[in-house]
Amino acid sequence: MKKRYFFYLWIAVTSYMAGPAMYALAMYILYQETDVVTTSLIGWTAATFLSVGILFILITVIMLRVFNIYYFWLQTLLFELLFLALVYMTTVLLGAGNRGLPKLSFLFTPEGISLWMFWGSIALMSSWGIWAARQLVRKSPYMLVSRVMLILFILEIWPR
Repeated sequence: MKKRYFFYLWIAVTSYMAGPAMYALAMYILYQETDVVTTSLIGWTAATFLSVGILFILITVIMLRVFNIYYFWLQTLLFELLFLALVYMTTVLLGAGNRGLPKLSFLFTPEGISLWMFWGSIALMSSWGIWAARQLVRKSPYMLVSRVMLILFILEIWPR
């Protein structure tokens, strides 16, 4: 495999890991809660990211390239808007049950903000990584931040 494909794999893995790390940070800031990243949260969100999230990313990048309007901030904005659907999907997957989707105002509740931090950080890291991979600029700032996210993720899930 080409070195470039490994970099895209690194982007996907570390972008996902940014989500639980930022979720834990948001829950600590809003509620002073620790140990909020559970196996069910990681399991359902990882499956959602690997299926729906990556599909959103691929469609967005392809459409921006087809229309020849491939700009970093536009890509990031579209990722963030599409990942709003994943915020609502997560509430259903983690226990909304028969109540269906939450109201649109859910996004402005503390729980909604925490989930938005989760999916928004994944969208931002994905956008930055894909942009760095496609440009002829140095990838070292992205690599530094992605390694920090990897360390934060490991520290968050490490049993105490």
